[in-house]
Amino acid sequence: MRPLDRLSDYLGAVERRLRLMTVTRGLAATAGAALIFTLVAVLLANSFAFSRPSVTGARLLLFFGVAFAIGLALVQPLIRLNRRRAAREAETTYPQFEERLLTLSEKMEQNASDPFLNLLADDTLAVAEDAEPKRVAKTSWLFSFSSAAVVSTLVLLWLGLYGPGFLGYGTSLLWGGLPKGGAKPFYDIEVQPGDHTVKKRSSETITARLHGFTAPKVRLFGKYASSSQWEPVEMRTQAGGAAYEFVIPGLLESLDYYVDAGGVRSKTFKLTVMDLPSVKNMVTTYHYPAWTGLPDFVENPGGDLRAVEGTTADVEIKTDKPLVNGALLLDDGSKLQLRAGANGNLVARVPIQKDGQYHVAALENGEDVRLTEDYFIEAQKDHPPDIKITRPGRDFRAIPIEEVTITAEAKDDFGLKNVELHYSVNGGEEKTAQMLHDKNAKNSTASMTLALEDFKVQPGDIVSFYAEAKDARTTTRTDMYFIEAQPYERNYTQSQQGGGGGGGGGGQDDQNQISQRQKEIIAATWNQLKGTGAKGTDSENAAFLSQVQSKLRDQAKSLADRMKSRQLSEAGDSFKAFVNNMEQAVEAMGPASDKLKGANWKDALGPEEKALQYLERAEAVFRDIQVAFGNRGGGGGGMQGGARDL
Repeated sequence: MRPLDRLSDYLGAVERRLRLMTVTRGLAATAGAALIFTLVAVLLANSFAFSRPSVTGARLLLFFGVAFAIGLALVQPLIRLNRRRAAREAETTYPQFEERLLTLSEKMEQNASDPFLNLLADDTLAVAEDAEPKRVAKTSWLFSFSSAAVVSTLVLLWLGLYGPGFLGYGTSLLWGGLPKGGAKPFYDIEVQPGDHTVKKRSSETITARLHGFTAPKVRLFGKYASSSQWEPVEMRTQAGGAAYEFVIPGLLESLDYYVDAGGVRSKTFKLTVMDLPSVKNMVTTYHYPAWTGLPDFVENPGGDLRAVEGTTADVEIKTDKPLVNGALLLDDGSKLQLRAGANGNLVARVPIQKDGQYHVAALENGEDVRLTEDYFIEAQKDHPPDIKITRPGRDFRAIPIEEVTITAEAKDDFGLKNVELHYSVNGGEEKTAQMLHDKNAKNSTASMTLALEDFKVQPGDIVSFYAEAKDARTTTRTDMYFIEAQPYERNYTQSQQGGGGGGGGGGQDDQNQISQRQKEIIAATWNQLKGTGAKGTDSENAAFLSQVQSKLRDQAKSLADRMKSRQLSEAGDSFKAFVNNMEQAVEAMGPASDKLKGANWKDALGPEEKALQYLERAEAVFRDIQVAFGNRGGGGGGMQGGARDL
């Protein structure tokens, strides 16, 4: 290959290298300019709340700026780049060419057949062999320009797709024409009700919410159909400051309107006024659920609906002129079509299942036009009956021949079906007595007298009792109470008159604690049976109560064993009776603990009450023992030793 051709190839390589660098540099400059002009344009448009004129002007600034950057940094340098410019750049990088390369490129353009060109080319080629084109357009420069272009482009894309605040919104709006993700305008006024049809002479409330900005003044502009001018009024802040509102009273003709605040203007909407029927009267017929046993009830005038859940209400509407197409609109979005009633009025059936609101509307051209204000729907809960024992209202102590009066008060919101007193002697078979005089009465107060003499109780026996009330669907029970048969008054008197002795109260205190704990176990079991027990699962509560009953059994057994270990001959048969009662109580506590462990609440009550019966009998016997010791007087050494044993 001739030296001239080889040198031409060398210049071509330099030119291509320079062209690549020019392109990357131009792209970097263009991307950087696009980013800068975008930020400037967004800031300008944001200062005018992204109004249409400001967005148009910002787009023009952005696009002209980018176009200028492309022309200046990319198009013009590429046009100017040629073989002679490539030679000049090579001469600048490698001064040892001593302008031979530039002279050769000029001669080749003027006269490629000049015989001196080969000689000059041969001389220049010797220098070109050590002058690499890569040094004329360094690879590091190409990488830097390319990186700058990529980074600027990525930042611009991030702003348009995920940018924060008004920067992201404005970038997406200027480049794409729409906000990112189809979002609402960054600065916007939400106006309600928008385009709407209203009844003639009705009032309409216009509300406006500012999104993305605040303004010291919010104004509503309106123009009636008969007017050619827009009339401004200032809107007032709603309670809580969340929105602004203005009430237009007694609309007589259609109205165009929009809201303006802080340089942001909403769309223009239209209120179309129509001459529609007016509601003159409403009559409500309630159909109560069958379980209530209540007859239908007519409310005239009607409006607000208040009834127990499950009731249906027939709402009959009378208008001053025919309503061709109407409905009841509920606040949950459902629509109940009005149909012709028997007397020519319009009727709709409303199911009362939950609290809400409704209003009467006319259906005109596919739009619901309000005819009335909102009416309330109140779905009343069916509460379980309430019952309590007011007399004696607590555990009661009585002598075996006493008569005990029990009074129960019950009430229910929709009528009582039954009120009963349940009682059981010493954990035996449960008996019931009716206490409701008037069925379906909402309130009931009744009393019943239990003659303990009829039950042949003896001191220490117990009568457990509770009251139960039923309505149509649920049952409520009171707590369980106890009537404890106590010794006659003389035992208390003698025991209190006994002198000296000291130390006799320890066993009595232990015994009282055990019987009291047994009552607490019965009460806890009864609460579990009623469904009002302690928090936790049935298995957890069962394990706990079973453990408590078992520990109480061990304590009672320990007390009985301690008393047996003392040979108190002075006590005689009473002492043996005490120990026997304690042992029978211990024997009853075993099955009670087992039943509790399996969460058999009802089955556990029998042995629990049986254990309490024997504990109470032991307590009564113990008082007799105290009386025996007390009658001996006090203070003697023998008496003091006996008291310590006791």
